[in-house]
Amino acid sequence: MAHHDQKIDTILDDTLATLGGGASSTTPDAGVDLIQEWIFIVRSNVSTQWVAEPLEKLRDAINTGTVREVERILYDLSGETVDLANNAAEGDYKVRLQNLSTALKDFAHGLAK
Repeated sequence: MAHHDQKIDTILDDTLATLGGGASSTTPDAGVDLIQEWIFIVRSNVSTQWVAEPLEKLRDAINTGTVREVERILYDLSGETVDLANNAAEGDYKVRLQNLSTALKDFAHGLAK
């Protein structure tokens, strides 16, 4: 379990760093790799398995280069992430997921420009 928590901490840090740099600081391939890691993580926990489907849609939209679809999915994930933070997460994860929600929304907003 400790290894799983460490993996979540690492992927949260990586995701926040990637999203914080904006769309111009990352590549589609790097985004897809990060999403694949998230899919693996969320599938490993029954309470988060539902997140795999929107992540798969995001991965597919990135792979096809559908920017407006990526933007829409990011906004949706932002809302789902803040809901998860407010309803299921505790302690440090609650704050980190709220920060992730904001970063997803900001990244999506950057794509809209």
